[in-house]
Amino acid sequence: MQKFSSISIVIVIFAITVNVRGEYNKLELTVHSAPAIDITNVDITPMPIVNPGQAFLTFIANLKRPIKTIQTALKINRAVSGINLPIRCYKVQGIEVGSCAYKDLCAVLKTMLPSFKPQTCPARMAQFGIDCNCPFNIPAGPLSIVNEPLELPDAQSSIANFMATGDFVIQLDAQDQVGPYASLTIKFTVKSQKQSG
Repeated sequence: MQKFSSISIVIVIFAITVNVRGEYNKLELTVHSAPAIDITNVDITPMPIVNPGQAFLTFIANLKRPIKTIQTALKINRAVSGINLPIRCYKVQGIEVGSCAYKDLCAVLKTMLPSFKPQTCPARMAQFGIDCNCPFNIPAGPLSIVNEPLELPDAQSSIANFMATGDFVIQLDAQDQVGPYASLTIKFTVKSQKQSG
C-alpha cells in the first residue's frame, strides 16, 4: 500500500509539472472573430521574448477598414512557475494599466513603449501609415510587415512591470467607430536577459 501511494504521488507530481509548464516556443494566435481584418501571419521572434532586448515582428494581414481610433479591451493572464496570476486593471501615475478597457490602443502603446515616438519610429513603417503619432492612420488594404526589428525596453522599470517575465495569455477585443474590429487570443512567453543568458 505504501509503495502504491509513493507511485501515485510521483505520477501526480509529474502530471502537474507537465500541465503547469506553459512556456511558449512560438507565438500562438487564435482568431475568435475578425470582421474588419483578415490575418495571414503574426509572429514575434525570438520566442521566448527576451526582456529587455530586440525582437522581430511579422504581421501580414488585409485591413477591410482603416485603423484610426481603436477601442480595446484586454484581459491578461500571466503564469509564473505554473501559478496563474490574472492581471487586474490598475492605475500607475494616473494611467490605466493591465486588464482594462482602453479608449485608444495607440495611446496605450505610446504610454507603454518609450520608443513609440516619431523621432525613433522605424522609417519603413511610414509606408504603412504608421508614424508613431496618435491617432493611428493606417489605410485599408494589404499590410505586410516582415521581420521588423523592435527594441523592447526594460519592462521591469516601466509602468507595465508585470510584463517583465512569464507566460502570457492575452484576450484582445477591439472595435472602431463602425463596430467590432477583431477578437483575438495571443499566447507568448517573456524571459529576462538574466534567465536567457
